[in-house]
Amino acid sequence: MIGSILLASLLVQQPASGEQLLEAGQLDRAREAFARALKLDPGQFSALSGMGFIHYSQGRFTEARTYLEKAVRSRPNSFQARFLLGAALVQLNDPKGAIRELRAANKLNPAHADARKLLAAEYAGQRQFREVVALLGPAVDQLPYDEETHLLLIGARQSAGDSAGSFELAGRAARRFPRSPQVAAWLGFQLQFSGRYDEAKDHLRKAIELDPSYPVPYQILGDILLKQEDYAGAAGWFRKAAERMPEDVETLTGLGRALAETGDIAGGIEVLRDAARIAPDNAQLHLQLSRLYFRTGDEENARKEADLSVTLRTPGPNLVEAPAALRSHK
Repeated sequence: MIGSILLASLLVQQPASGEQLLEAGQLDRAREAFARALKLDPGQFSALSGMGFIHYSQGRFTEARTYLEKAVRSRPNSFQARFLLGAALVQLNDPKGAIRELRAANKLNPAHADARKLLAAEYAGQRQFREVVALLGPAVDQLPYDEETHLLLIGARQSAGDSAGSFELAGRAARRFPRSPQVAAWLGFQLQFSGRYDEAKDHLRKAIELDPSYPVPYQILGDILLKQEDYAGAAGWFRKAAERMPEDVETLTGLGRALAETGDIAGGIEVLRDAARIAPDNAQLHLQLSRLYFRTGDEENARKEADLSVTLRTPGPNLVEAPAALRSHK
């Protein structure tokens, strides 16, 4: 009888002790307390959840996943366990699993901003842009969205084909976050996309002033000058962008085109070949290479690149997306 009472007491008190130690930041002692509790009851939710949190906070995501999956099985309606498991799966590069858990967490607590934002980021990473818009868009004026959430929604609207909605939100975000180089770059992209080049340049130069290391404004300025047929100027901006992101295919493509238009076709081919080594399945790159080879009279390589471009081309919606580096929030 006494033994049964002691066992019941341990089952109730030990996880609480672990939680108290965890709240006090004593992770080693908390881990020991949770481990003792799990020996007594392997399905104890508090101990499973606590162990999952400790492993996650220390960067051991595989171990965290193991404990948190058990915690979710023990208590499927726990927002905390679902959210933390989803975050661990993000770190383990399991987007399908992460989306599943984060969707469940969002349903359990729709007002939790971090869960909503992490789910939106995973949707965006999987190019599920309409899901991002559906998740973030309806409450954009009611909820206290931070800068990163605005950026996610701006990018998703653009990629989903709603350029007007993206432009409008970028303008509002620029007023709300005037010191953000990313927001300024988005507004610059939107303005050049609508042909308002001088206004776009102002915002892009502002982005550079705010953060000279941020590469995207240099790339978009190169795109603008390429459209304005200032090829030497475009090459200069693309070079600055390439210094900051040397493996960005869109930057290298722009630089190759700009060099070719200045008369340096050999230099353009060299840059585009570098880009093709980074992204061998990019049909547009091979099409650009084909055109430059034709200009040099190298019909054999021109035809080979043209055929490869046709083979790699995939049908899809005719949407104008922003540069990949601008859409990235990592």
